[in-house]
Amino acid sequence: MRVLFCASESAPYAKTGGLADVIGALPKALKEKGCDARVIMPYYKKIKEKNIANYRGYAYVKIAERMEYVGVFSAEHEGVEFYFIDSDRYFNRDGLYGYGDDGERFAFFSFAILEAIKVIDFFPDVIHLNDWQTGLIPYILKANYHFYPEYNRIKTVYSIHNIQYQGNFPMDMMRILFMPYSSSLEFDNCINFMKAGILESNIVTTVSETYKNEVLTDYYGYRLNNILGLRYFDFYGIVNGIDVVKYNPETDKHIYSNYSIKNASAGKKANKEALLKEFGLGTEDVPLFGLVSRLVDQKGIDLLMPILDDVINYSNAKFILMGSGDSMYEDFFRSMEARYPDRFKCYIGYSDPIAQKIYAGCDIFLMPSKFEPCGLGQMIAMRYGTLPLVRETGGLKDTVEPYNEFTNEGTGFSFANFNAIELKDVMFLALNTYNENKEAWNTLVKQAMEKDYSWSSSAAKYLDIYKKIML
Repeated sequence: MRVLFCASESAPYAKTGGLADVIGALPKALKEKGCDARVIMPYYKKIKEKNIANYRGYAYVKIAERMEYVGVFSAEHEGVEFYFIDSDRYFNRDGLYGYGDDGERFAFFSFAILEAIKVIDFFPDVIHLNDWQTGLIPYILKANYHFYPEYNRIKTVYSIHNIQYQGNFPMDMMRILFMPYSSSLEFDNCINFMKAGILESNIVTTVSETYKNEVLTDYYGYRLNNILGLRYFDFYGIVNGIDVVKYNPETDKHIYSNYSIKNASAGKKANKEALLKEFGLGTEDVPLFGLVSRLVDQKGIDLLMPILDDVINYSNAKFILMGSGDSMYEDFFRSMEARYPDRFKCYIGYSDPIAQKIYAGCDIFLMPSKFEPCGLGQMIAMRYGTLPLVRETGGLKDTVEPYNEFTNEGTGFSFANFNAIELKDVMFLALNTYNENKEAWNTLVKQAMEKDYSWSSSAAKYLDIYKKIML
C-alpha cells in the first residue's frame, strides 16, 4: 500500500499546531505496519535555509494565467521520505500562513503536488489530504487527470483537523484555478477549499469520534455540517495518537529527572520541585496547575479569566502557564503574574524544553476548551502522570475518563458545559483530591500513565480505510 500525505506543515520541519504533529507521526506508524507512507509539503523559507533536502527535479503548472515553476526536493526523517514543493513566489516567506494570497498559494501547492508525483515517480494508491490547504486536490485530480490511467486509479482520503478554518476565498479565484467550475467548489458565493475536499474525496475523516458527531451539528459545524451530512456513511472519526518516543518520561532529555510508572511519585516530586524553583515559586508541596496552549478563543481561556482570583484566594494552588496568541489573553496572564508573583507565573511564547518540564512537573493540566477536535496535550500530560482537567468536547471527551470519587476510576477531571462556574467547581474537586486524598490521587496518576495513546491502533484504523476504498 502506497500512501502520500499532503499537508501544509509537518514536524519537525514546520509547525504551527497539532496538524504538524499528526503528519510527523502517523506516516511513521503506518510504515511500521508495512505501508509505504510518504509526505509532501511546501518548501518554506525556514526549511530551505537549513539546506537539508536534495534536489529531485522540476515541473510547471498553470495558475493565474502563468506557467509557474515547481521545484521538488526530498529528505528523509526517521525512515519517512519527505518531499518539498519549492517556489520562491509562494513559499519564500517568513511565515506559513496569513498572507493575502493564501488561496492562490495553496491552490498552487495543490496543482504542484499532482505534477510532482511524476517527478518523484511515486504514484500512490491513496493520497491522504489534510485540512483546507489541500482540499482542492480531489477535484483537480478528477477534472485534469482523469485521462491518465496512473492517476485515474488514485483514491483520496480527506482529513479535517479543525472545521473552523475552511479556506474561503472570493469567486474570482476561479480565474486563478484554470479548471472547470463545479458546485462542489462554491459555498456562500465563495470558493471553499474544505467543501471541495469533503464532496470530492472518496472518504472523509476527522480526528476523534466525538468531534465527528459534533461537526454534524449546527453549533460545531461552522455551516458545513449539512455538507458533511451528505457524506455521513463515508465519514469516520479516528482519534489521534502521540509520539510515545518523544513524550516518554523515562528518556525525555528535557525534563529535570527521568522516571517511570514504577517510581512516578518520587519522579514527579523531583520534577515539580525543580520546575517551581526555576519559575521562582518556592518548593513546597502544593497542587500545581499547568497549561501549554495557543491563547485563542477556542482554548477556553475566557472561562479561566473570571475565576482565577477565587481559585488563588481560596486554595493553596499555584500556576505555571505557557502560550501565545491574542494580546487580550497574554495581557491577562501578565497581569495575574504581577498581582500574584508567588502563586502565578506565565511564559508568553513557546519552548519545547519548557513545555516538557511543565508536562512532567505539574499535577493538573488545564484544557477547558470551547471545542477541541482531538487535542494532544491531555494525552501527553497523562503520559507524564499529570492529570488533565478538560471540558467534555471532541477528543478530550474521548480520551479522558473523569474521576469517580466512589470507585477511584478515572484518568483526569472533566466538566460538561462551557461554563466558568462548572470549571471552578471541578478545579476545586481536583485540588481537594490532591490535598486530602493522596491515595486516590496516586491511583489516578497510575491509571493515567497506563493508558496507551500511541499511534499504533489509530494507524491500523487508517489502513483499514485505505483498504476499503481500494476494493
